[in-house]
Amino acid sequence: MAETVAEPAPYIFHRDHKSSIRLNYQHMLVKKLCDDRLLHPAVQQSIASRSSIRVADVATGTALWLTELSDALPADSQLLGFDISADQYPPGEWLPENVSLREQDAFEPFAPELRGSFDVVHLRFFITLLNGENIRPLLDNLKTLLKPGGFLQWLDFDPRSARAIATRTGMHMPRTESVVSIMRKAQPDVGSWILHDSELLKAAGLNPIAYERLRLRNYLRPVWNHCHLMGMEELSRRMSRGEDKPSPLVQQIKDLEAEFAQGASVDAEWFIMVGQMPDTQE
Repeated sequence: MAETVAEPAPYIFHRDHKSSIRLNYQHMLVKKLCDDRLLHPAVQQSIASRSSIRVADVATGTALWLTELSDALPADSQLLGFDISADQYPPGEWLPENVSLREQDAFEPFAPELRGSFDVVHLRFFITLLNGENIRPLLDNLKTLLKPGGFLQWLDFDPRSARAIATRTGMHMPRTESVVSIMRKAQPDVGSWILHDSELLKAAGLNPIAYERLRLRNYLRPVWNHCHLMGMEELSRRMSRGEDKPSPLVQQIKDLEAEFAQGASVDAEWFIMVGQMPDTQE
């Protein structure tokens, strides 16, 4: 009998233009977090001498990471973006010639012609959909895309690290603390599969190349605060859809905005991990 895999958590946000603004804003934040690098140095160094590179961006969203990367790679490289919904894709006419986008559930098998054909598979902003039961099936599915020696690069935030901070001691910030509590409880089993090392990659049959913890610099905290506010506004719109009365989140958003303006923020660590497909399969 086939093993039952836990379903991913439902996607709680919208896919309208405001959602796309949030994703693009998060892209700029994470790019600064990574010192303006789109690829980890270990990956970049390995592929630098290649004349043609194939890259898959899974859960590509607005495809901004992928389209920016196209400028940094040889012109004959091929870059494919995959997302379960095409609602946030830009018009195909606006994409670079070497970029194409497809609809694809990351948990479902990829087309046979795509398997074993990519030098790099990229994933980020995906952790809210994961749990201890579906993380391995996801990694196993992404592995099918990699060439021997290809790289899997995954960047996300660690919800266990969330904590409320402020610019002054003793500041009252109940709404910020409430957001932190929600973030830390959203995935109660995360500690069993996201570790402070590369065991997750090893268990998936990948050779660990890099595992780094990243911290927000203070000048980026307003951007991170804005991401939280935009996310809550999306939830508020979803909750009030079809209702005559406003969402109960409206006042909470105002309260959170006021605390942020006074110097509160949500501190959190991010991680980036890179694994490499073995050169030969045993």
